[in-house]
Amino acid sequence: MSPSKTSAGRGPRSDWARLTGHTVEVWLLGEHIMTGVVEQAADDDSVLWIAAAGTSTRRLFDKPTGYRILA
Repeated sequence: MSPSKTSAGRGPRSDWARLTGHTVEVWLLGEHIMTGVVEQAADDDSVLWIAAAGTSTRRLFDKPTGYRILA
């Protein structure tokens, strides 16, 4: 399970559509997947894109798979 708050003060968010431009942490099954900036999110909060950074490519995450977002 992802933490209720991170050391950076981030907490769980379900309103993904409101997170564009924010730095977030992505978690799945208690494992930290990545930290990045939300580039785009669906209006229905079902998916979001984390912007490419450095050698990392843009990535899509969805709620049905079980991803949790902390912001």
